Amino acid sequence: MKRAGLLIAAVFCLSGLSAQTFTKEAMNNFALYTSKGEFSKLESARKNIDDGYKTKRDSFTYKNNLIRALVYSSLAYADSLRKLKYVKDPIQEAEFSLRRLKNPKLNDEHEPELKYIDKQLAKAWLIRANKAVSGFKYLQAFEAFKTVDSLDAGNFLVRYNLAVLAEKLGYTRQAIRYYEIIISDKQRTQPDYYLALSNLYDLTKNHNRSLEVLQEGRKVFPGNKDILFKEINIYADNGSYETLEKIVMDALALDPDNVNLNYLAGFAYESMGKKTKAEEFYKKVISEEQNSYQGHYSLGLLYLNLFLKATENKESYLALAKKHLTMAGDINPNSVNALKSLAVLYTNTGNMIELQKVNNKLKQFIFN
Repeated sequence: MKRAGLLIAAVFCLSGLSAQTFTKEAMNNFALYTSKGEFSKLESARKNIDDGYKTKRDSFTYKNNLIRALVYSSLAYADSLRKLKYVKDPIQEAEFSLRRLKNPKLNDEHEPELKYIDKQLAKAWLIRANKAVSGFKYLQAFEAFKTVDSLDAGNFLVRYNLAVLAEKLGYTRQAIRYYEIIISDKQRTQPDYYLALSNLYDLTKNHNRSLEVLQEGRKVFPGNKDILFKEINIYADNGSYETLEKIVMDALALDPDNVNLNYLAGFAYESMGKKTKAEEFYKKVISEEQNSYQGHYSLGLLYLNLFLKATENKESYLALAKKHLTMAGDINPNSVNALKSLAVLYTNTGNMIELQKVNNKLKQFIFN
């Protein structure tokens, strides 16, 4: 009630001996409303100020516009269902009078009242924004939330809603701006905000910033799998295998039995020439998912390359390559890659009968 007391005192200072009776009554009733919360007093204040706002001169008087903005901004929120009858909506009435408060000196003197008006209007616009969202009127909701943000700058949830609505409406640049603001609040940000922002930067082809956002997100949420997995996919696509190795190990610490992660680990190690480590992770893929085409094909191809380059244990590598490539072909009979790999194997072992079978299957894909 301390704030209301300041408001009441400030408003009474406007009255003076020459103030019109209607304006005085409006201030008195509004003061009673702010102190006791009786809606009937707000109704009376509205009637008083309307009666004292008839002439052109009345509409330019600072004190008239101030009390009118105070009353109608309060009605805009308190009468959110618009049970009273209005010529114009209370929001419009309050904003009209607010725009007429142009005296810098008086505005400084009545800063508490102006803040009160902004707060009431912000709450009224917030009701409109939420109602528009409920009705799937996203453009209307977006504009309403922007108004709330202009009146109540720094409201985290309002800016989050603006980010989501801008993204939904295809306003990519604006969505990025709002998401950048909300992720700067490390106390209230969420992993999904980083992922959404990263995706938006991908849309604008700013892949460097997309990756930076993920890295920032992983510092704030080191255990979040979604951020981690997207970062992994970027390194895999870019061929950054040494970085991929480290980050995949971090991910596997969180989810050691994840088939996709184990495959990526194997792929990273094979790309770096660490065949033994690649073999270990490809085997892990198969142990977790026995009918994994990718696991059998990758392991078979690894053994085939070892067979082609080896001077020792060639027979062992050959048998393993044949086993896993054949299983990959059985799991996915339409795999041209598995058939081509088997063709290389049979060509290098001189097994012309099996080579002919494989080539006949390959012809089917070529002419279909």
